[in-house]
This record gives sequence, C-alpha cells and structure tokens, in this order.
Amino acid sequence: MATLKGLFICAFLTCIGLTFLILACAVPSPKIFYPFFVLLFYVLSVLPVFIAKRTTPGNETNPKSEFALFLTAGMVLSAFALPIVLAHATVITWTAGILTIISNLINYGTIFAYAMRDDEPYGSMF
Repeated sequence: MATLKGLFICAFLTCIGLTFLILACAVPSPKIFYPFFVLLFYVLSVLPVFIAKRTTPGNETNPKSEFALFLTAGMVLSAFALPIVLAHATVITWTAGILTIISNLINYGTIFAYAMRDDEPYGSMF
C-alpha cells in the first residue's frame, strides 16, 4: 500500500511540474514552445544511470557508474541552464524562464525522491 501511495504522490507532483512547464509556454507569450525542450532532458537524464546499473553487477562504484552519474549531472545542469540562456537571449521572457525552472525543481525533485525511496535500491526497477 505504501508503494501505491508513493506512486500516486509521484504522479501528482509530475503533473504539477508539467503544468508549470505548460504555463511557461502559454502565459507570457503564446506560441513560444522553446521551454518544452527541457522534456528531452527529463527523459535523457535518467538513461545513463539506468544503463550503468543494468550492466554493472552489485552496488559497488566503478568508472562506468561514475561516468553515468557525471553525464546525468551534466544533463540536469543543462535543463536548468537552458531557460536561463533562452531568457537572457530574449528568445523567451523571464517569466517563462522562471516557470520552467520551477517545473525543473518539481520534476527533478520527484525523480530524486523516487530514486531514493527506502523499499527498493536505486535503479532496480527493471
């Protein structure tokens, strides 16, 4: 039951985060969909860790898992840097950039909380 409750909380927080991302595209200036490019970072940021955990036996650290964590950190940093760069270049407004950063905080917080839950070790969902 606790797993189902946690899954509902993760789904609710993800919906809230995506709502902020949609607001970033719609509220300040309509038909500017550049903040949606952070969706690529949401998908791509978890792939290196999942691949490294799947190909590495046990929970020991090795160069493969450390490089996967490095790539993940770079993608998460890029997701936060993209709206700042777009807003600085006046491609999007600063309001859209702030809404995108709020969306990033909520969504990456949800991903981190899901990965660090107590009932299963990190990366064992496959």
